[in-house]
Amino acid sequence: MTSSIARISEIVEFVSNDGKIINENNDQPIYRFKPIGEAKNGDISFCSYTNDKAIQLINESNASLIICSIDLQNKNLETNSTLIFVKNPRLWFMRCVRKFFPHKKIPEGIDKSAIVKSNSIGKNTSIGPHSYVEKDVSIGENCVIYGGVQVFNGTKIGNNVIIYPSVIIGDASFGPQRNESYVLETCQRLGGVNIGNDVEIGSNTSISPGFLEDTIIDDGTKISSQVYIGSGMKIGKNCMITPKTFFGGSCVLEDNVYIAPGATIRNGVKISKNAFVGIGSVVVKDVPENTTVFGVPAKSVTHNSDTNAINNIK
Repeated sequence: MTSSIARISEIVEFVSNDGKIINENNDQPIYRFKPIGEAKNGDISFCSYTNDKAIQLINESNASLIICSIDLQNKNLETNSTLIFVKNPRLWFMRCVRKFFPHKKIPEGIDKSAIVKSNSIGKNTSIGPHSYVEKDVSIGENCVIYGGVQVFNGTKIGNNVIIYPSVIIGDASFGPQRNESYVLETCQRLGGVNIGNDVEIGSNTSISPGFLEDTIIDDGTKISSQVYIGSGMKIGKNCMITPKTFFGGSCVLEDNVYIAPGATIRNGVKISKNAFVGIGSVVVKDVPENTTVFGVPAKSVTHNSDTNAINNIK
C-alpha cells in the first residue's frame, strides 16, 4: 500500500482551527486527498458549503478527515469522520496539500537539452528540458521552470517562482502602426518584463514586454494557463488571473484583483484593488476598487463589502 502522507493528529495540529474538533481521537494514517463525494477510509477532504447539502455530504462521506466550515459546528452531523471546523475550509485544505503533499519539482539544475545563455541563475533553481533563456535574463533562487519555456532578453524573475510548460516571456514582438498609406510599420519592443517573488505562471501563457517601459507582475500573483499579458501591463500583488483571459496593452491591475475565466480587458483599462471581474466579461472602462463587474460590456453588479474579493469566492 502507498505510504501515508501524515497522521490525523499531525494535520489537526497543523490546521489553525477556529472551533471544535469532532472525533479527534481517531488518529489513523492519511494516504490521499480526495473530493468529499469520492473519499474513502484513509482520505482527507473538505466541504465549503454551509447549508443542508453540506450536512448530507459530510454525513454520507467515508473520508477519515474532513475540513468543514465553522458555521456547521453546531449542526446535526452524524459521522465517524474526524471533523475540523475553520473559517475557510478550501484554504486550509490547500495548505494541507502544500505541506503534506509538496509540489514535485523537476530535477534541480539545468536540463542538458535546455539552452541557457544567462549567467544569472539563482541557487536551487531548476530549468526543464528544451527551455530557452537568453543572456540578458536574471532568475532568482528556488525557481522551477518547466520544459519548453522561452525567456527573452530584458526579463527579471524573482525568487520562488514557478513557470509551467510552454510559457513565453518577453519576446520582442512588434508593435504595428499604420502610416499615411494605411501600410503597417513595425519595430521591436524595447522594454522588458519584471516578475516578482512567489509568482506562478500557467502553461501556454504569453507575457509581452513593454514598448519602452517594463511589463510588471508583482509578488504573489498567480496566472493560470493560456493567458495573454499585453505590452506594458502592470499587475499588483496577490492577483488571481484564471485561464483564457486576454489583456490589451498598458492595463493596470491593482492588488488582490480576481479575473474569472475567459475575460477580455481592453488596453489601458485600470482595475482597482479587490475588484472581481466575472466569467466571460469584456471590460472596456475602469473598474473601481471593491467592485464586482460582469457582462458584455462589463457592468457593476455589486460593491464588495469584504476588502479581499478573492476570499469571497466559494
